[in-house]
Amino acid sequence: MSDTRKDPVGSTIAQRAPEALAAKAQQPWMRMMVLACFAGAFIAFGSVISMVVQSGLARSNLGGGDAVGAVQLLSGLAFSVGLILVMIVGAELFTGNTMMVLPAATGALPVDRMIRAWIVVWTGNLIGSIVIALFFVAGGGLQDGVGEAAASMVESKLAKSPLAVFCSAILANMLVCLGVWMSMGATTIPAKILAITGPIMVFVAAGLEHSVANMSILPLGWLAMPPESAAWFAGLQNLVLSSLGNLGGGAFLAIGLAYGHNALRQEA
Repeated sequence: MSDTRKDPVGSTIAQRAPEALAAKAQQPWMRMMVLACFAGAFIAFGSVISMVVQSGLARSNLGGGDAVGAVQLLSGLAFSVGLILVMIVGAELFTGNTMMVLPAATGALPVDRMIRAWIVVWTGNLIGSIVIALFFVAGGGLQDGVGEAAASMVESKLAKSPLAVFCSAILANMLVCLGVWMSMGATTIPAKILAITGPIMVFVAAGLEHSVANMSILPLGWLAMPPESAAWFAGLQNLVLSSLGNLGGGAFLAIGLAYGHNALRQEA
């Protein structure tokens, strides 16, 4: 006897995800690059507002002692604006696109195309992130404690061991990709916003490592520091390890959820 029950939302997303993710990778390269630059810019806006929130709460004496957790939660809520913009506008974000391993596993996407798409999008994200960081600094954005918040963020990130960065990045992108995955099942803008906000707030509040966010956080922090304090090699190492960890986290989430919902069938 067949099961006539309606598929739950999670199963529906898993069945549709391989085709949707494959289509993203098949865009013309220049269009992909432009959308990736915008995604980097949007995530940079999220980084900026997160720093503004932290600096504002610090100035109001709400940032210390027992209030640290609340400050991190509010900072994460503010940062979620970045991914909301990415998903609603339809920009290309490397961390979300790590789930392209799913259509590659089902045969819907050639592996070489997936890898080239990752390279293009990662590069575009970096360009967009740096541009927004530079414009923000040129516009006087590091005043009123924002620069101190940026420098503090960078010092915290660069104090982590390589293993800590890698493991943290795996967890970060499991949460980011959960937000992306759930938003794929949302049919309205308010529903997408709700699906994205929770996981993003958790990853930021927990201090996890998101490579694209770090593409703007690191430059902002360095520009707020004395030149001799900018640890360029450590920052490059952070970006490499966080990108690899994000790749692992996104791939694990997509393959695991697809397998759980029987959506790993090979294309004929």
